[in-house]
Amino acid sequence: MTSPNELPPPPPAPDERPWNDRAGLLDARARAMGALARWYLAPHRALLLWLSTIVFALGWTLAVSGFQFLVKGEIVEHVLGVIFLGLALGATVPSSLGVVSGIRRDVFVGACLRDWAELERDPQTLPHWRVSGGALLWLGPSIVLTCLGLVLGGAAVFTDGGDGFGTEAGIGIVFTAAGGLGMAKAIDYYRLVSRELGPGTGGPETGGAGGGGACFGGADSGGAGVGGAGVGGRGTGGRGTRGSDTRGPGTTGYGDDFCSD
Repeated sequence: MTSPNELPPPPPAPDERPWNDRAGLLDARARAMGALARWYLAPHRALLLWLSTIVFALGWTLAVSGFQFLVKGEIVEHVLGVIFLGLALGATVPSSLGVVSGIRRDVFVGACLRDWAELERDPQTLPHWRVSGGALLWLGPSIVLTCLGLVLGGAAVFTDGGDGFGTEAGIGIVFTAAGGLGMAKAIDYYRLVSRELGPGTGGPETGGAGGGGACFGGADSGGAGVGGAGVGGRGTGGRGTRGSDTRGPGTTGYGDDFCSD
């Protein structure tokens, strides 16, 4: 798996871009987005998020139990409370730091991915950075985790949870937050795919070089006027064959529909 330090940087500024044509831009864009998208939606990162969520929820449970032991006022419960709080710190602090570090990296990589995507649109290069399986792996379990968190939180609020209120409410909040993070990443990816396949897909400019001229063709077809090759051309197949000269002695050498500069 690509290290975060080896990921492509953001695209260069418009005046510093090294690509000479659109093909070079699309090739560099596809390769950069492929590396970024595969890291952004890597399955092992989803597993790390869920593992950190479970460890934090366990630490939260230990912390609530430890506080409950401390308020009972007996020496044995105080000792157990201190032990449980120490275990809670050992579970919640590393897991929360890992999640925060992952969020910071996701924000940076996601911004790079969006910056590269905004350079162009080309559905033909979409297979180079499509990671549909990874996106589904993030989206499906995240929805389940969010729903489970909402159920636990609702059960804690709308029922008489007693001593278990703090545990259920805390775990519900943790699960909902973790599921929301996973859904946000998957939705961000699907938004980029939708943009790539949407209307207004970029492409090379088309159109003949002679289109849009102020006037086309003189009196002589195939003569020195504008030919089929574009404005200022010599006509299709050279000068062509001139017709009979019907100009009077006082006329100029050009037809009435000649447009001077």
